[in-house]
Amino acid sequence: MLLKQIHLVCIMVNPAAGEPLTADPDDSIFLECAQAAKADYLVTGNTNHFPERWKYTQIVTPRQFIGRWGEHIR
Repeated sequence: MLLKQIHLVCIMVNPAAGEPLTADPDDSIFLECAQAAKADYLVTGNTNHFPERWKYTQIVTPRQFIGRWGEHIR
């Protein structure tokens, strides 16, 4: 049920590749996708590889995201 609800509100994006945005170049694609989507959140279990915020996107753990998302659907 959770994945169905997420799928209903997701969008597909084509990020522009550029210079690495993180210390780990393999993680940069996630910031590029978040930027292309103007995402509110980037959900990762690896928050130490990302800034706390990237432009308009908050970098959060899955637990933080579920907590915030749960507050909005009540």
